[in-house]
Amino acid sequence: MAIYGRTWWGEKWLQCFNRIDYDNRLSRGRTCANTGRAFGVKINGHIVTAKVHSSGSYPYKIRGSKPQPYQVEIILNELSPSEQRTIRQIIETSPSILSKLINRQLPASLFDKLSDLGIKLFPSNWKEMNASCSCPDWAMPCKHIAAVIYLIAAEIDKNPFIIFNIHNCNLSTLIDDFGNGKLENAQNVLMINNVLKTCPQVRIHTTFNQAILNDIDLSAIPNLFDCISGILTDNPLFFEKNFHNILQIAYKHWQKHPAGKVGYYGYLQRSKKKLSEEELFTKKWGNIENWETFQLSINDQHYLTQASNGATNLFMLSKNILQDIARFLKDIPNSLLHKLNPELRFMHMISQFARIMMEKSAFIPQILQNRREEVIIRWIPALSNASVKEIHRKMASICPPLLIKYQETALEPEKQVNVAISLVLLGYITDNFPTSLSKYRDKCIFELFFTGNSYKFTKFSNKEIPQAINLWLSRLYLADKAYKFYLMIKDHNEKFELEVKLSLDDEKSFIKLEKALSNQNIKLSILSDLALLSQYIPELEKAIDSNSKLSFNLDDFAPLFLGILPVLRAIGITVILPKSLQKIFKPELSLNVSAKDKIKEDRESFLTLESLLKFDWKVAIGDKKISVKEFKKLLKDSRGLVRIVDQYVLLDDKEVESLLKKLDKTPNYLNQAELMQAALTGEMNEAKVAFDHQLTNLFSKLNTYTPVNTPNNLIAQLRPYQERGFSWLIQNIESGFGSIIADDMGLGKTIQVIAAILYCKNTGFLDEKRVLIVAPTSILSNWQREMERFAPELKFFIYHGQNRELASDYDVALTSYGLARRDKKELNKIRWFLLVIDEAQNIKNPNTEQTKAIKAIEATHRIAMSGTPVENRLLEYWSIFDFINKSYLGTSAQFRTRFATPIEKERDKTCLERFMKITSPFMLRRLKNDKSIIQDLPDKIENNRYCALTSEQTALYQKVVDTTMEKIEKSDGIERKGLIFKLINALKQICNHPSQYGKKKHASIEQSGKMQMLEEVLTGISDLAEKSLIFTQYTEMGEIISKLLEERFKSKVPFLHGGLSRKARDTMINDFQNLFQSNILIVSLKAGGIGLNLTAANHVIHYDLWWNPAVEAQATDRAYRIGQERNVMVYRLLSTGTFEERIDEMIQSKKELANLTISSGENWITEFNNDQLRDLVNIKNAL
Repeated sequence: MAIYGRTWWGEKWLQCFNRIDYDNRLSRGRTCANTGRAFGVKINGHIVTAKVHSSGSYPYKIRGSKPQPYQVEIILNELSPSEQRTIRQIIETSPSILSKLINRQLPASLFDKLSDLGIKLFPSNWKEMNASCSCPDWAMPCKHIAAVIYLIAAEIDKNPFIIFNIHNCNLSTLIDDFGNGKLENAQNVLMINNVLKTCPQVRIHTTFNQAILNDIDLSAIPNLFDCISGILTDNPLFFEKNFHNILQIAYKHWQKHPAGKVGYYGYLQRSKKKLSEEELFTKKWGNIENWETFQLSINDQHYLTQASNGATNLFMLSKNILQDIARFLKDIPNSLLHKLNPELRFMHMISQFARIMMEKSAFIPQILQNRREEVIIRWIPALSNASVKEIHRKMASICPPLLIKYQETALEPEKQVNVAISLVLLGYITDNFPTSLSKYRDKCIFELFFTGNSYKFTKFSNKEIPQAINLWLSRLYLADKAYKFYLMIKDHNEKFELEVKLSLDDEKSFIKLEKALSNQNIKLSILSDLALLSQYIPELEKAIDSNSKLSFNLDDFAPLFLGILPVLRAIGITVILPKSLQKIFKPELSLNVSAKDKIKEDRESFLTLESLLKFDWKVAIGDKKISVKEFKKLLKDSRGLVRIVDQYVLLDDKEVESLLKKLDKTPNYLNQAELMQAALTGEMNEAKVAFDHQLTNLFSKLNTYTPVNTPNNLIAQLRPYQERGFSWLIQNIESGFGSIIADDMGLGKTIQVIAAILYCKNTGFLDEKRVLIVAPTSILSNWQREMERFAPELKFFIYHGQNRELASDYDVALTSYGLARRDKKELNKIRWFLLVIDEAQNIKNPNTEQTKAIKAIEATHRIAMSGTPVENRLLEYWSIFDFINKSYLGTSAQFRTRFATPIEKERDKTCLERFMKITSPFMLRRLKNDKSIIQDLPDKIENNRYCALTSEQTALYQKVVDTTMEKIEKSDGIERKGLIFKLINALKQICNHPSQYGKKKHASIEQSGKMQMLEEVLTGISDLAEKSLIFTQYTEMGEIISKLLEERFKSKVPFLHGGLSRKARDTMINDFQNLFQSNILIVSLKAGGIGLNLTAANHVIHYDLWWNPAVEAQATDRAYRIGQERNVMVYRLLSTGTFEERIDEMIQSKKELANLTISSGENWITEFNNDQLRDLVNIKNAL
């Protein structure tokens, strides 16, 4: 039911008629107006006409025809030219009156002045009104006239100018005379075409930059609920209920539930194997890493008309499309982001930005209108807030040029960002609207604000609604003007002075209000804004007319300073404070920690430190610390904003109460983890922590280390960064802490750990205890070869195979994750000094039996090795860290709350810095492009990867050796050479993949040790978002690799070989060099030998070897040549225990073979006698 007379002037209009309504006809007219029977209201000068349908059975022209509406006419007295001149003069001499009128408010002061002069705006008797109706009712006013009177009241509420209009006085024209700008231009709803400025593509210069995206800190966004709630006024005139309350309910709901519904993928989790977050997402949405781009298009109703990946349309166009897109973007796993195109990564950040804005109520409605007068409301960032504006600026600076199109035309970057955010926000809003507000769903205003629907308001009863909404929201957009307001505050010893000044066109100098109002181009706009400001600071109204400053004592100033000024700052008003008010101190907890007695300043002291300390809790106020007793005494006499000596202190009741509760619960003991974290960050649970001198010296050793001499019996020269890594490992072992060494792929983690193990043996740590290394089966051979090569004095054995048993005399045991799980009881019988896990992401899921088994193995010290980035997998990181330093980061749930959610979802840089501080002593991660190590690296870094044959390969390999060697031994000359070539070729194919040798159509990764190793290497490279070249000398093997990798990575893996046309070859090369999603290219050794420039790759994998260094080097140089700015990592896959490994050893040991000509190939092998040949090809030392 409509409410009439909601403003004092609307109520005044109705009160006048109540006095002359002797027969109570107005109440009946109200019912008539509420049922919509009055319509077609028109104002022509001082004459109002309208039509009203009858509720009875008359009049009819012919029985059965539609009833004809009654004609109503109301005529009011005209204001004379003299009276209009008086009105103009009053307005002209009172800027405060003008300022309110501009904002569609009728100042009571204007009404009073006009009444004193005998100028009546409201009729007091029927002689001042001539009303008529065509109905047969004799009473005046009849209910039909009364219905029109109520409709006029409703519109007068929204626009008091109508009061003057029905007296034939055009108030808008009068006001326009006071400035060069038109009143309607200062107040009109923005046109969508003006807001969404299109931009020719040639003028768009933004480039996506991942570094800028990574730098965005969403936690910097403050909670703006109180500010926005305080800015917007109660009972806006465009809705019958208090829409301010409705909006508050919605904002509060979104704060608790910011990003739509949960449990979205539950129906997909049906397989026996529990799917990971990434697997669930891919099962729902497919392989989005293959999408070339991501583009959205909107029309002039701000409706989404298309979502495309560059090749096909995505998401079925329906009423739920924005919900689907918002859910899709929100649910993209962080672990997948680095594989995606720039547009998707950008939109994922948009979705995170939108979610945090909902959580912090940092987004606001904006009303727009198109050329067809259709009104739209969208939701955009609250750019009046500096933090929101800075994030928005960064986003706009890297916005992909064609992310958003408006009517098929490119938009300026800032506009693209706003559109993208508004679409995602609307998706969240419609996906998660509070059910308590469902009763309003059939209201057009509700639909306008919360569903994205557009509406036209053309009737007399609703045409003022868009302007009423615009005026209500306009206070949120004060910062969007060409001028800026400044509130200048001075402190005269607890007597405060406030003055309003402005700056024009981004000038840094301030001008007085009086001078600013002399600028006729912006006068009306400034006055409009001043009327809004005076609603928050009522004293401004008098100051506007007198050009005076405002004065306050401390008691009066405190509510303004604490309550009003923060609200004004939130809408873009700059407050210039005196030095005394720039830093308002609040009481905070403070802890001083000292040693009870003198302690040793060595690393072993960390193990027993917590029992040797004493704690002294205080309250810090600025740079002063007082005892708890002194603080409680202070609270007896003071509250609110108080001055203590030379500084202002805020003693907020709620904050003080919270602090007192904390003081009652302060601990007098900290465990080792709490102490370490407090020492590394200088705080604990928001309390500042200070340590005495000797504790400070001790804790400084956590982030420093002295070089440790590498073992003399290490058969290798460590690079400088590897020496530092080795020293770091040793010092953590000696301090009793675990370590995660997470250097980039190819930087030599294994040799650093081997050096540390050798050091432990030399030092005597392994005299009574042993070392256990757990690694994936596919790289156990690698460990075996590396230890044999670099630390031959280490006695080791591999705990593997069906007949496995623990050795009696050894330093190091090697086993796989699978066996560590199955044989955990057997392994726990041994006293382990050190437990090392390689590819530590194998324990990323803390709930698996494998992870539990690994963590259950008892060891004095622990090292985890991983080349996988942890930045986007913090919960996986927790599981690994919990392995090396149990409980240091709390439980999984605690870690999620304290770190994972703030860092991954809110991108909280402060939280990230704290996380890095508390973990940095225990994790070492160097990248290939780090300045600290890049000078230590060669241009090409070679890695031999040793691959164990599968059981199928082993049986096939031995069978071919036995049958072919039997024939070789019975032949000679050319026939013998031919058989040797045939043997070598067959064994190469078997080592590559059994299906290559057997010419079988079906193949799997699990059948080949090399394919397993290739998959592992490529997975690591994929995590780095880098590109790889894979070389093979066999066309059929290239096809097998391509097929298997496409099945594994769910993306196209092209194969460049000699059978391709020039066009296909050029396309393949261009895609690899330039397209983000083209990150693997297989090249046949012959096709890749000459004429290729593939510098986009910084990883080269030789799947099978030609056994000629020159051929290998030529292939590698396709990636490493002039133009390559990064180090190239070279991986050579060798089958363990086979002829491949022994030929490679011969080539590496006999330097003269390095100079063989390219054409020589493997001819030299044919010169071996039978014994040499059998020794070469027989399987040895295989797993």
